[in-house]
Amino acid sequence: MAVDAIARALLGDAPWNGWLTIAASILLPLLLTYALTSTNAYWTLNFRGKHGNRPPPAPYVVPLLGNTLEVAASPQAFIGRMISHFGKTPFRFLVGTQTFYHIPPGEAILSMFRLSRDLTAKPLVMMAMRDQLGMPARDLAVLQRDDSGINAKPADGFEDMPAGHRILYAMHRDVHAMLSGASLDAMTARFVARYTSQLRATPAVPDSHGSWTTLPSLYPFLRDFMFHAATSSLFGDLFLDLSPHFAVDFWEYDSHTPTYLRRLPRLLAPDAYAVRDRALAAIKTWRQHAAARFDDTDTDLADAEWEPIWGSRLMRARRDMLSAAGLSEDGAASTELGLIWATNANAIPTAMWVLLGVLATGDGGLVSRIRAETNKCFDRLTGGVDVAMLCGGPLLTSVYLEALRYSVVTMPARAPLVDVFTLGEWKMERGSTLMSMSWFGARDAGFWNSGRRDAETGEPEHPVDEFWAERFLAYPGDEASGPIRKADESVYAAPAGVDGKGKAGRERTVEEDKTAKVVTTGIQGYFYPYGGGIKICPGRFFAKQEIMAAVAVMLDEFDIELVDMEGARKTRPDTNCFPAGALPPDRKVAARVRRRQRSNQ
Repeated sequence: MAVDAIARALLGDAPWNGWLTIAASILLPLLLTYALTSTNAYWTLNFRGKHGNRPPPAPYVVPLLGNTLEVAASPQAFIGRMISHFGKTPFRFLVGTQTFYHIPPGEAILSMFRLSRDLTAKPLVMMAMRDQLGMPARDLAVLQRDDSGINAKPADGFEDMPAGHRILYAMHRDVHAMLSGASLDAMTARFVARYTSQLRATPAVPDSHGSWTTLPSLYPFLRDFMFHAATSSLFGDLFLDLSPHFAVDFWEYDSHTPTYLRRLPRLLAPDAYAVRDRALAAIKTWRQHAAARFDDTDTDLADAEWEPIWGSRLMRARRDMLSAAGLSEDGAASTELGLIWATNANAIPTAMWVLLGVLATGDGGLVSRIRAETNKCFDRLTGGVDVAMLCGGPLLTSVYLEALRYSVVTMPARAPLVDVFTLGEWKMERGSTLMSMSWFGARDAGFWNSGRRDAETGEPEHPVDEFWAERFLAYPGDEASGPIRKADESVYAAPAGVDGKGKAGRERTVEEDKTAKVVTTGIQGYFYPYGGGIKICPGRFFAKQEIMAAVAVMLDEFDIELVDMEGARKTRPDTNCFPAGALPPDRKVAARVRRRQRSNQ
């Protein structure tokens, strides 16, 4: 046979070993597959791209499996390696029998966002509902039948679809409508009030000025207060009253997100599925009790922005929407678990990076500058916070944006609604999935400003894989500031002798911060932490206000010192959670905390 002949040719007159035939039978198809796919990739990339072809394939070794094993082992490493190979060219890869197209940052991803009319995000929604949220097949079928789109005008062919059955549109509409305007203001005010009262009442930090308490990990301290305030503001008091341990289960559930997305069977990950079952059961219990206790005839309750049983107006609207769509209680629980996850799993880790980014400067200068900027937002008589003013502060806004850039892995995914979808010079077919990962655009050293260069080594002060609080600020008279890298590299030359090392890294002043401008123009192709196009995250406004308010209030209430400053500076996003939204810190960050004196300063 052919394998036998090749093996003998390699061996010559050496004694024959049957095991060699087996090894050759296994290795030869793998080597041949890799050679063919590599040749195809090279040929398409260099010669066929301008003739309307599909993007080049990522080479793979195992027939039928394609790139499945590489993606499952480390999606970050696989995508990063392929981006290094293909650059700004889209490429395709296979996971099982499904074809994916990776859309690189820059003009390509902007084009994908602009061409939303020919694309749908539904496949990603269905995948998340099935794999991450555990929605039963019967309820998945309800969502699958809805191809009417998320726009107010139904897609062609669905004009006669009953309004109540347009569940994907209704979910997008309600979140957008009730997390903006007056409803957004009410939601944020409720969150800030509850969060602040919990911080002031916690026994974890003694109520005596000058007494330090050491926290073994700062993240759970921030995380738990934010979670309880956000969840009760959205879902009401009844939910957590019925399930006081839900927060513990939720964060364990969140830690297993990569397990669900990789579709590991229950037999191989029993703990992951058990905690998801507990979370879903808690939501079902709350829905049953809320339905029994709520008085729908009480018009005051029906029109209230918030009441303790169903919580916000959004949750009452979703109750009616899920019922009209025909979802079962199990399906409704999966949907609401998705809302809880979307509300907390990204905003809270991002807030931790904002807080850590402020504290890890070491000398307290950035803390002082943030307090100087936010102090005027606090009403010391009423205890209220002017969130609009808070979110208008340039320094805190820059830190917030840098936390998104530094820690978030958004994966916007779309599927063509047309038989042949054209993106630039490339074509993608119906049934495939176009996707991107914001992580790589957010760390493109060729795009982002990394500060001035060391006069001796030429290394930038603030590489893209490090946190720089002022990255998004443009300071008057400083051409080296602002988020986008300048074409003229001479602006980054550090004056010799500064700080004795040729560095330009002096601390900015409060007066300089007042004149700084936040720059977001021109970065959208490399910065899309909330996605983009008409499918951009509708909850992004609440997330921003929640994150910035949580950090500002924490710094206003407490003095915080990091126990191990060098260790804290080495803290990085935990890529073991890749690509599940905002990545938490990869280690514990211990801190000393004490209450600040209440004053008008």
